[in-house]
Amino acid sequence: MDFEVALAWLPRLARAAALTIGLAAAIFLISGAVAMAAALAGYGRKASRSLYAFESFSAFFRSIPELVVLFLFYFGGAQVGIDFGPIGSTLIAFSLVGIAYDYQVFKGALTAIPLGQMEAGRALGLSTLQIYRAILVPQMLPLAKRGWITYAIATVKRVSIAAAVSVSEILYVTKQAIAATNSPFVFLALAVGLYILIVSPLLIWNELSIGQGRGRSMRRRPG
Repeated sequence: MDFEVALAWLPRLARAAALTIGLAAAIFLISGAVAMAAALAGYGRKASRSLYAFESFSAFFRSIPELVVLFLFYFGGAQVGIDFGPIGSTLIAFSLVGIAYDYQVFKGALTAIPLGQMEAGRALGLSTLQIYRAILVPQMLPLAKRGWITYAIATVKRVSIAAAVSVSEILYVTKQAIAATNSPFVFLALAVGLYILIVSPLLIWNELSIGQGRGRSMRRRPG
């Protein structure tokens, strides 16, 4: 009986999983691109208005619960006449939170790159964009990869919060299925299985990056 019930809900759960993956991927890419640009723009600046703005933005959104940020756009937007809708509110809210965290990841990676490399690029007549593309970014990405992947995993799980504003992701459909069938164990087990399937490639990628980093470290050690 439980098998038949679960089978009947599988198409909805599959659509919910696809939406979860799509939202997480969009948030991950948006937040990563903006945070990387902000970290590069602040690289080497000890004190400036833009640096203070980046740091303040990051501190603000890292200090607020994600659900509050989501409600701010979902309910607050409607209050001022801007209807972002459930999907739009989720994308905006969690992208802002993602930028706040990813900025710290990329900034931390950049601190490991000597500032003299940027100065050397300028001495060679390279433009700022060329320095970013040819010197900084190729070194920054491997250093930031582990933290960035970890945040991607958190983003997949964070999307479940969007159930609070009726986004039909995995948790929302799971709650509907439990309410309709009174089979909590079956559908919670299915939800857990879906999250594991979605997150496993990221976990494997993260472990591989850790292993590669250790391998490079071992090769650098003197015999």
